[in-house]
Amino acid sequence: MDSGIGRLASALGTCALILLAAPAAAETKCQFVKVASLPVKMEGNRPLVDGSINGQPVQFLIDSGAFASMLFRSAAEKLGLPLGIVQGATAYGVGGESKIMSTTLETLTLDQATLHDLRLNVVGAPGNDGTPVKVAGLLGEDFLRHFDVEMDLSHGQMFFYQAHDCDGVDLLPWTGAYTVADFPTVGINNPHIRPKVLINGEPILAELDSGAYYSILTKDDAGRLGVTPESAGVTAAGHTTGIGAAREAVWIGRFDSFTIGDETIRHPKMRFGDIFKHDTITWSGSRLASQVIDTEMLLGADFLRAHHVLIAHSQGKLYLSYIGGPVFQTDTPRPEAPAATGAEPAGDAIPAGPPPDKDGGS
Repeated sequence: MDSGIGRLASALGTCALILLAAPAAAETKCQFVKVASLPVKMEGNRPLVDGSINGQPVQFLIDSGAFASMLFRSAAEKLGLPLGIVQGATAYGVGGESKIMSTTLETLTLDQATLHDLRLNVVGAPGNDGTPVKVAGLLGEDFLRHFDVEMDLSHGQMFFYQAHDCDGVDLLPWTGAYTVADFPTVGINNPHIRPKVLINGEPILAELDSGAYYSILTKDDAGRLGVTPESAGVTAAGHTTGIGAAREAVWIGRFDSFTIGDETIRHPKMRFGDIFKHDTITWSGSRLASQVIDTEMLLGADFLRAHHVLIAHSQGKLYLSYIGGPVFQTDTPRPEAPAATGAEPAGDAIPAGPPPDKDGGS
């Protein structure tokens, strides 16, 4: 039995129809081939894809901010899956830590790919309340990094590509103005998509996290940039939760600028909060708690809904085209709301081409 989620990625690519390479790559040795596609259902700001576990229909959250694909414990219990303890294993994220368990699936199906005897980790709190399973778990970077992934969330689409000999070639599979941001190569030892980002002209260690409902900056880094809960114009914005049990307060404040690649937003409003406060570990022999997560900002699903995106893992590049709507949402969108409506603009993206430069939202 293979415990790697890479088997699912391999199966998905193998059983899909291979299409023609993109025109941009045709004049070179570059082979850029679409190997699969998945329809995406946006539930608010949650990108979900259909699948099944042991023949029972479920949905998975597409989570580029998760280092590994996992099931939620409440879903595993509802599905009647056997759970085993993974000694010494802990997952960290927004809201703190969660102990890791594991289970073995008889079958897992995604699109046309079906795997047997697949072992997956399980996280979260117990919660079998007798209701049907909806979102069973998440598909993380251990799955996504096997492909160059095109996300067009505003139109409910994801496409998966394989690239060979494409260094130095623009891989954009759509037309129109775009910008490019580099990120370090993603792998087992670096399972994060971290494009170069500037806020108020200062570098910020941001992570592309489709599993984050909103984009959010850490409270410490917002303070370093001069924005605190006590700053003029800052408003409370409720609380946020994640893989851990803790709920953290969130605020909305205005910053001078946000830049990724050649795209700049002037005077954006953005969320900030102490989202990783509980992600600490105290090593044996030390009384000092060390921070486990060094990410300073999450670029969440609101950012992705406002852009057409290609995550080119093969190149370490993020291709972005601004397509409209709020980049940083300051209101909760209705589940049925399209990308360009349902939220007050928190800033206007300024891509490589039109629209012209202007101030962010009120």
